[in-house]
Amino acid sequence: MGLTGIIAEFNPLHNGHKMLIDFAKQKGDRVACAISGNFVQRGDVALVSKQKRAEFALLCGADIVCEIPVLWSMSTAQNFALCGVWQLYNLGCDTILFGSECGEIESMEKAANILLSDEFSAAVSKKIKEGVSFASARESCANELGVAENILSYPNNNLGVEYILAAKKLKLNIKFETVKRVGQNHDSMADAPNFVSSSFIREKMISGDIGYCERFMPMEIRGKIAPSMIASIKRIDRTILGILRTKTEDDFKNLPDLSEGIENKLLFSVRVATSLDELCESIKSKRYTLSRVRRLVLSAVLSFDKKFFMTTPPYVRVFGFSKVGEELLKNNVSLIPVVTRVSAIKELDKDAQEVFKTECLATDIFALCFESPLECGLEYKYKLQKTE
Repeated sequence: MGLTGIIAEFNPLHNGHKMLIDFAKQKGDRVACAISGNFVQRGDVALVSKQKRAEFALLCGADIVCEIPVLWSMSTAQNFALCGVWQLYNLGCDTILFGSECGEIESMEKAANILLSDEFSAAVSKKIKEGVSFASARESCANELGVAENILSYPNNNLGVEYILAAKKLKLNIKFETVKRVGQNHDSMADAPNFVSSSFIREKMISGDIGYCERFMPMEIRGKIAPSMIASIKRIDRTILGILRTKTEDDFKNLPDLSEGIENKLLFSVRVATSLDELCESIKSKRYTLSRVRRLVLSAVLSFDKKFFMTTPPYVRVFGFSKVGEELLKNNVSLIPVVTRVSAIKELDKDAQEVFKTECLATDIFALCFESPLECGLEYKYKLQKTE
């Protein structure tokens, strides 16, 4: 009996996610999930709090749920993957399972090996100097060197390859498995009987149609999402602009994943934009996708810098566990501290406390995204969750 890890946003947790958990359980494995914090990779706030998403994961069969801190959860695919793989390894996972459009782990492992080659790095650098975006250069160079064309052109395939790359870079002895995605494509806004995209569900739920969306969610969590739990970044539009207008050029220069002097465009744009959407659209370019711009903007709001970019997190924070998960944690030997209470972070090193300080700020901003804003200090009020 092994411990299978799943890296996910669960934003929100739907039937596709439950299929992954069930797949691992049917093999006889236990399941550990590393989930995003209150800000997510697309440069947005999560639909519901990380505490609630952890609860839902436990109800759907997870044995351990830990947090991907905001410095990694709202970041590039590479940084997100690096954190998730590292955390699950430190929880004792021997396998990482993910959904993909191709469902072919051998093809994805081949792609990862090509992406690690010196030949690939040189080819990408050349294309970027010619003005091609990183994503386009990466995909075209990979295809030229033998990566199947259907691999890096799909988001879940791409993220799965990043998981494999992260394990190779960290020299971790961990196995990977993939399950072929079913239903609608990533970010598709099309309806379907059982499996739709997270984007479709989020849009419907933010507009108030929670009941309709429950058909796409596991039975274990139906009826457990109330309108008061739904967060929307549009509720803090002016707050974001206000914070950004206090930033200096040096603040923008030190942001993670920033290049080409775009800090000058950021500095100008935040002084003329009258909404978050207007701001991001004015900065978006061939090289800077909308998601990347949104991450940059919110990174500035949360005072991120380059210090932790493409590094591993200094601790694993566990949100909850089953009885079996509790036993696994008791017997686990990890390379970094595994904490179940925030009070324990105060005993850790300076880096750990800095990461947690950023997490607190992110949650305090997130607290303003509800129909009725919440108080500060929620990081200290999230309770450790236990299930049978």
